[in-house]
Parts: sequence; C-alpha cells; structure tokens
Amino acid sequence: MIHHLGPLVRRGEITISQHDRFKGWLQLFGQETPIRIELDSEKPSGMAGCRFAFQPDATWKPKNKDLLSVPSIQFGKLVALRLENVAPASCTQNDIPSKIEGDYQCNFQFAWETEGEIMNISINPASLKMHWADASLGETENLPEALFPATLGNFINGRIEKIDQAFGDNLGELLISVIMPTESQLEDLANLQIQTNVPRIEHGAGNKMIEFIKEISEQDKNILIRELLEPPIQTPAAEDMSNSELQDKVVEILGRLSVLGIEFKRCEHFDDKMLYEWLVNKVIPWEKVHPELHQYQMSRLFDTSLWCEACGIYQQI
Repeated sequence: MIHHLGPLVRRGEITISQHDRFKGWLQLFGQETPIRIELDSEKPSGMAGCRFAFQPDATWKPKNKDLLSVPSIQFGKLVALRLENVAPASCTQNDIPSKIEGDYQCNFQFAWETEGEIMNISINPASLKMHWADASLGETENLPEALFPATLGNFINGRIEKIDQAFGDNLGELLISVIMPTESQLEDLANLQIQTNVPRIEHGAGNKMIEFIKEISEQDKNILIRELLEPPIQTPAAEDMSNSELQDKVVEILGRLSVLGIEFKRCEHFDDKMLYEWLVNKVIPWEKVHPELHQYQMSRLFDTSLWCEACGIYQQI
C-alpha cells in the first residue's frame, strides 16, 4: 500500500551521511508529534554530506478528511529522492556542479519503504534550504531542545574549550569524556555542574579505544541487533501469552540484550505489552549497534520516551 503524505507535510529535515544513511524528522498537519525517520539506501547518493530542510512553497492546510495517523518512528529503506526543476539550477541529486548552500525551489519527491508499505512525499513546488557539511557528522542539527538542552550543550562546549586551551596543541591525544547529568540535575540547569575526565591516550590499548570510538561514530561496523542474537529469541504474539509469561519474556529479552551492551530506560507509559511489542517490532529488527560494546564496557541506551507519544518529547520542534 502507498501512503501519499505530500499534502499533509508542514515541514521536515533530512541529513544524508557519507554512509548513505538518511536521518531526520517530519512534521504533518493534524499530528502534533513529529515523525522520526531513519533509512538505509542500497545505492550511493550524490548528496552525501547534505542536510536540507523542506516544506511546501504554498501556505495551506489540508481538510480534516485528508488527515492520516502515521507512526512516529519510521525505519526502512529509501525508495526515491528526486529534486527536479531546481531553481536556481545549481543542484540536483545526480549532477551537483557545486555544493552551494542556500534556498531553492523544486519539484520534490522523497519515498521510503517500511514494514511492507510505501510512504511517499511529493511536493510541487517545495522550498528547500540546503546546507553542506562534513558528511561524517551524519546528524540533523535541529533536534528538539528537550533531547539535549541548548544550555547544557553550551556549558559542555565551554568546558571543552577550556580544556583545549589548558592542554595546548602538542600534548598528544586526549580522550575527553563527560558524565551525563541525571534527570533531576537537568531540571536545575542554573546550578548544573558537569564532570569531565581527560586521560591521555598512550600507545597500545588506548589506541584500540580510539579506534573503537571512531567506529561508533562512523557506524560502518554497526550491525542489526537481530544478527547478534544467537540463538534467536522466540517471540510469540503478546496476545498468546499470559501476563506472567509476557513479563518473563520481557525479562529474558532485556537480559539477552544487556549481555550485548544494550540497555533500556522505560517511561511510565510503556507497560509490559507495549515494551515487548516495541522491542520485537522496532528495536531488535531495525536498530543497529556496534558488536563489541560489551568488550569495551560501553553500552547503547534506548529510551522508550523517544518513541512514546504520551511523553511528547518531540513536541517542542
């Protein structure tokens, strides 16, 4: 089935990494919670390293009868990204004579496949704001402040600048780590104290850690969680289990994943059934992690609040 979302789009943003991963968000009329998008592509993109925001050129709202309810998390594979009749004519996805930042108008199509269905966005014309950056960053800049408050980000950047000034340019490699604050500390940003650790990296084992950190950043060696689970976890339908069986199955899954360095934080709205279906339908089959997290005593945290509409984390975009 094809869902035509073009008439419902208010605005969105997509970043294309050098590894042909598409990440971003989409905001639709009639749906307060923005939609998170993470897609893989089987073909290289000539737009790797580009971040672009898009929205309809016209200001209008769809009729109520046209509104759809779209799941707030979209994982899948890219089907199409087309920029046609671009004005000014200095950028298309297949022929980019110069990577010029700026505002453009074009006929825009962005489509992907998720869970056997096609999501298609066609906007004619669309307004695009193009930004070319280091492709290795591969992340959108305009994430909701609720995920990483600007005050906290500025505070950490200030500490890092002071560390850089103190150590100078000729003292070898340093691994700067920041102990992330608790939720209660985040509620009192005025009195927040950030703890930093700055060990010097010596040759030998430390270099392996540096390479490991680079691999996590580049995500080249990340693999699907389901491929790390040997033997596979049996996942019967939640409706076929009693409450106690469902609870035992959730504990089993969390235990198996914990051994791989994968941890979870559950919000108050996720009961055992919601958590189980989220794990087996969203996290395990679609999410990727580095296979050696546990060897370096590191973990990947998944927070259900990022998927929870009741938590409303994305509503501040």
